Amino acid sequence: MTQKTQATQQAGLKVLAGIAAYNEARYIGSIVLQAKQYVDEVIVVDDGSTDNTARVAELAGATVIRHAENRGKGAAIQSILAESKKRSPDALVLLDADAQHDPNEIPILIKPVSEGFDLVIGSREAQKDKTPRYRRIGQKIISSSSRLASKTNISDSESGFRALSPKAINELHLEARGFAIESEMITRAAEKNLRITEVPISNIYTKDGSTLHPIRHGIDVLSRIIVMISHRRPLFFFGLAGGVLLAVGLIIGIRVINIATTTGNLAIGSTILTTLFIIAGMLNIFTGIILNALGRRK
Repeated sequence: MTQKTQATQQAGLKVLAGIAAYNEARYIGSIVLQAKQYVDEVIVVDDGSTDNTARVAELAGATVIRHAENRGKGAAIQSILAESKKRSPDALVLLDADAQHDPNEIPILIKPVSEGFDLVIGSREAQKDKTPRYRRIGQKIISSSSRLASKTNISDSESGFRALSPKAINELHLEARGFAIESEMITRAAEKNLRITEVPISNIYTKDGSTLHPIRHGIDVLSRIIVMISHRRPLFFFGLAGGVLLAVGLIIGIRVINIATTTGNLAIGSTILTTLFIIAGMLNIFTGIILNALGRRK
């Protein structure tokens, strides 16, 4: 009896694994072979690779969906979800193609799905010391921002190792094309009141695993999360920005008053600056109030 049979067939589960891959010929074959021990089918979306990723994945036994050009991880995940809807699995496991997830931990991910959870995140928080310090700082900033957007307490929002229930597969309509897809998935799941949980997984860091510049990647993801915060929590987003602008305007205004009372001269430039900051702050606060009221009507 295979490990796949032991882990899933006894529970009567039909499980799919989805892998978004771009120029990962070095690792994809091994990942597919390991994942096949625990799932019924492995779907690899070759996102416009220029190497032999698709061919190696096929030789390893995966079903390969090809994008004619590189469209981004988010687009690849959306293709995986579309294929999953056609197959109606009991669980879909998503994992990365760069060998930073251990396919042998797939049973850990799917267990909460069998217990009624809709989105299960593999958290690397318990082994965060294995990640380089500069990456930990970036992950912490992004995870904190993601928690603001989703109003959840997920500790590792950027983990790509996760499992979805049939309800999540059918109800999550995602739009992000790039790596912000992980945060968007959590935010959308929270909006639809899906049950979300985390399970600890191994933290495997390979120096050649990512082809992206970490700073550029982090800024791109963070900017998209900020947009999500402005849409999902407009009162917080615009209220905070407005409060900061208002506070700066008042500080400059106090300085203008002090100069006027001690010297008798009115600092025209500072006065104009004070007025602009106060007006901008008030506009932001009122924008947040209006958008929040409109959002509650939906």
